[in-house]
Amino acid sequence: MASSTHTTITRPKEKLADAPATTGRLRLESLDVFRGLTIAGMILVNNPGSDASYWPMNHADELISAHPAGWYPGKWWADANGWTPTDLIFPFFLFIVGTSMVLSFAARCARGDSRRVLMKHVARRTALILLIGYAIRIVPYFNLSHMRYPGVLQRIAVVYLCASVITLWTSARGRVMWIAALLAGYYAVMRFVPVPGCEHAAWMTQHCSLAGWIDRTIMLGHLYRPNFDPEGLLSTFPAIATTLLGTLIGEFLRGASPQRAKSGLAGGPTASLRYKARGLAIAGVAGVAAGYAWHPWFPISKPLWTSSYVLFTAGAACLLLAFCWWLIDMRGWRLWSRPFLWLGSNAILAYALSTFIAKLGSIIKVPDGSHTTEVQTWIYNHWFAPLAQPKNASLAFALCYVALWTLLAWGLYRKKIFIKV
Repeated sequence: MASSTHTTITRPKEKLADAPATTGRLRLESLDVFRGLTIAGMILVNNPGSDASYWPMNHADELISAHPAGWYPGKWWADANGWTPTDLIFPFFLFIVGTSMVLSFAARCARGDSRRVLMKHVARRTALILLIGYAIRIVPYFNLSHMRYPGVLQRIAVVYLCASVITLWTSARGRVMWIAALLAGYYAVMRFVPVPGCEHAAWMTQHCSLAGWIDRTIMLGHLYRPNFDPEGLLSTFPAIATTLLGTLIGEFLRGASPQRAKSGLAGGPTASLRYKARGLAIAGVAGVAAGYAWHPWFPISKPLWTSSYVLFTAGAACLLLAFCWWLIDMRGWRLWSRPFLWLGSNAILAYALSTFIAKLGSIIKVPDGSHTTEVQTWIYNHWFAPLAQPKNASLAFALCYVALWTLLAWGLYRKKIFIKV
């Protein structure tokens, strides 16, 4: 969640759990770029010009539910793996929240902030993210009777709050135990707790899962789908584990390499870029392997946020972060990453505004011949549809929308305006 590219870390007066104290100027540009890549992905897949789109820009469960029988593009991949590239975006962001959290807390501790001060900061940020999330829902039409309660920003806020409390009051070893308990506990209740009115063999379906039943019981009429919500209550617990895994990587990145620690020299990632890159790659491969090893018993599923999905996506996040680290911090190839650095420096702002403007574009109508149509539809039909086949036109619309918000982020970055939500 921290948006600054530079973080100064010195030996804190009050340590963050048992995190190692480090000194020096810590530059994590690669983390900001990774965050920007994630935000660009969010905007891209959420704003196609039409229903026509390439299969990687759809969630696996949406592809499967839209084609219950027969062949469709991407079927072989979705059936075998349970995910598409679109399914990686949200857990990547939560993973980054955890990684950034450790760096942000350490920097504030170095300035003398106590845990009580940090918790006030966390509470304010959580409330603000929730407020933004619900403001997008109710504006311009205030209708609480059918408003969806869960959501992306809502999950970010809740997960950030819970992960912050755990991080501030437990050591890295304690967080490992929390992660294990959350993942094992979620599997146990999903697998063995019966759902009223359902055959137990259907425990992995959205309707007959315990997660779906809890959401229907508590929030019926306020869900993303009639009987299920992909950001529901029970699946928030493994999402907390995703963020806690990110905090462990944050601890690793801010620590000294073993060689420098033995010599008594403190240092962050710049002390041994190769060591950090290798560690990220090893963690990534281990996470992906663990997720797929669990897949036959607890299938990888983004809507249910299964434990195998947590491990797999955390591993994939480590691999992508390692790649960004290698390109930017080790090779010095930064030109390609500028647009993503701009987006990553004002991530929540870019996502929230792009979502709100897209909502207005689907509500506000303009004259179109003898009738009226939504602004987004009018723009697509007149500016994009005539230029290419439907899938390419839809993709072009989405790419232009990403470019629009990238330009805004560039303007803010150039003026050194960083909106910290």
